[in-house]
Amino acid sequence: MRLVTAWLKIERTPTGVRRIPINVRSLTGSVNGQELESSLERDLLLLVHWDHDVEWYQSQPVKIEYTDSQGKARTYTPDLLVSYSTVKRRGHPPQTRKPLLCEVKYREDLIQQLDQLKPKFRAARAYAKANGYEFRILTEREIRTEYLKNVQFLWSYRFAPFQVHHYQKLILFLKEMEETDPHTLLEACYSSKTLRGEAMWTLWCMIARRWVKCDLHQPLTMKTRIWTDL
Repeated sequence: MRLVTAWLKIERTPTGVRRIPINVRSLTGSVNGQELESSLERDLLLLVHWDHDVEWYQSQPVKIEYTDSQGKARTYTPDLLVSYSTVKRRGHPPQTRKPLLCEVKYREDLIQQLDQLKPKFRAARAYAKANGYEFRILTEREIRTEYLKNVQFLWSYRFAPFQVHHYQKLILFLKEMEETDPHTLLEACYSSKTLRGEAMWTLWCMIARRWVKCDLHQPLTMKTRIWTDL
């Protein structure tokens, strides 16, 4: 199947803002010609692109000046700055998250290099506080979670074509049931095993597009609780 470029998030640059095209099936080792330093950064960018609340991001956003333990002037460049949109949800006041300035490190490297990294991180925290940002160090513990596994699974479904007649039937039954699980929903909609198999593809597409809601922080299975706000 031919892979189609999807324009997702935008990245700020010194000359303005550019949209970042990525492969709809996966994030590779570079984004718009910019090499990623690790697969961990790739995984973080996947989460950034998945997050509907992200407005824009900037890789290597700023050089922060600091003084090392020997009194020498140094500079430190964090990996990513993420800015979020103001979120408006029914029944709740608008919410705006602080922009996130972050460093991506494997936990083992972080422990081994901690002494030399501490002055950099102190400078980054001071810079973030002065600019109204939040500074965080993200390791595989924060990035490679059950949520990431679910995003990786659903990624291709987010852009895939689906059968409209399956969508219409599934959403109708789901509204009537209010909350259920994929297995029960498909059983209620179709007596044919073949049709249930076909409709399953459409249901994953609906979940990936957030037309059908579930808790992606938990393992995604045929018994996962699902519902819709449509």
